[in-house]
Parts: sequence; structure tokens; C-alpha cells
Amino acid sequence: MSNYNNETLLEMVELYATDNGLIDDEDALSDAFDSMVQEVLEQPEHGIDTDDEVAMNEWFSNWSDSLCKDGVIHPAQCDAYCYVGEYS
Repeated sequence: MSNYNNETLLEMVELYATDNGLIDDEDALSDAFDSMVQEVLEQPEHGIDTDDEVAMNEWFSNWSDSLCKDGVIHPAQCDAYCYVGEYS
């Protein structure tokens, strides 16, 4: 899908997010996830194996889905972004 400037929906969403100080790309979403993981890891008995890449990707997917449902990120971002953070 393109607009009159030949930008995709994802590009338009990212431009809007940049202009409004929101999560505007895959790296920013992965950084936010890494920060959340760090907070969880600081708690005793966290039970998270950060070396399990499959589990971390699944956790990222579930977390980003919840952000989408809460309106924090756009569905186009949720569909397009993969985890590229510290634990990937």
C-alpha cells in the first residue's frame, strides 16, 4: 500500500512515530525489549534463560503483540519487526 508520496504504510507509521517520540524502528523496539528483560533479570527467581534464542524470540513476539494490542505500536510495525537486540 502506498500513499501519494510513494511511501509504504510502515514508512508512514515510522515517520509519525519519529515525529511524536514513539517507537519508530526495529532497533528501538528491540532496545525497549532489552530494557524490560533487564528489569526482569534483576528480580530473584526470574527463571529466564537469555541464551535460549528461540524462547527469547517467542517472548519478544508475545511482548510486541501486547504492545500492539495496547496501541503502543502500530500493527504494521508488529508484523514487520523482528528481535535484533542484545539477546538475539
